[in-house]
Amino acid sequence: MKKILFAISVLVLSLLLIGIGSIWKISKEMNEPLDATNTKNISFTIEQGQGVRTIADNLENAGLISGSDYFKLYLWKTGLGSKLKAGEYQLSPSMAIADMVELFTGGEIGIKSNEVRVVIQEGNTDEEILDKLKKAEVVSHDSDIDELDIDTSKYAFLADKPENTGFQGFLFPDTYNFYKDKTLEDAVTKMLDEFDSKLTADMRADIKKAGRSTYETITLASIIEKEAGKKEEMPLIASVFYNRLSIGQMLQSDATVNYVTHAGRAMPTSEDLEVDSPYNTYKYTGLPPTPICNPGIDAIRAAIYPADTDYYYFLTTQDETKTTYFSTTYEEHLANKAKYLK
Repeated sequence: MKKILFAISVLVLSLLLIGIGSIWKISKEMNEPLDATNTKNISFTIEQGQGVRTIADNLENAGLISGSDYFKLYLWKTGLGSKLKAGEYQLSPSMAIADMVELFTGGEIGIKSNEVRVVIQEGNTDEEILDKLKKAEVVSHDSDIDELDIDTSKYAFLADKPENTGFQGFLFPDTYNFYKDKTLEDAVTKMLDEFDSKLTADMRADIKKAGRSTYETITLASIIEKEAGKKEEMPLIASVFYNRLSIGQMLQSDATVNYVTHAGRAMPTSEDLEVDSPYNTYKYTGLPPTPICNPGIDAIRAAIYPADTDYYYFLTTQDETKTTYFSTTYEEHLANKAKYLK
């Protein structure tokens, strides 16, 4: 009898220790980073409508967490699963799950008292970026990006930037932590540094191999950023514009017209199209004088690596699907307009 009681006691103790060990393991995985020494930034996107299971699996596949179940368990424990926001984030294996969830829910984890977090979105103009910096009290209201005197000699990607042009196109969209009441030069330098790190040596070599300048490439990327409804369509849109440029056909980009008029219309009016400006690509051939916004990495990649097509036209529906239809001839394009733009 004593032997039986002893065996039961050992079994109960073993199960208890296993349970404690499991709880400790779960707690450790939820609250400690995968690799505290690896601070390399990894771009991570939460698409609109994605569920917790997909987000958790994507985090694990990206090498950011040790297991998707730990992420799901953390959200169940905290009740934050319904508060995750779609967007592109910069994460690293040195971040704990709690840190990531703080970002995904718009939290301010890791922000010091004299810091603010500013989100620069793909497609923001310099004017919009400056407005965000002012509202966040990063810079004073008398600052002007166009008047900055930054030593650009360390930025090889700006070597072919024309004189008397600003930095639009090269302020990399990202989530930044800025100290309050710093100079605009500090903020712009930080964004230029980020662009420098994102434009890889291979990308620079491929731009040169294609016979294009970096400035031309980023200018086109800025148009692609504004024209594309979905990032997977960006290489196709790039092919349309490159095909047109190759034969001297006008780009006829609605985005460049909106840049002039600030109207933001999905379809510019006939009056808009008559505006006399070098940015009006319905009146002038070639690229506009400068980028029209600051493109994200997907648009930049599309401008460097366009799809190989014979498309010269495209249109995007104005319904909730934002579907883009491509065509080779003007006749096909007119047929698509009659069919899809009702």
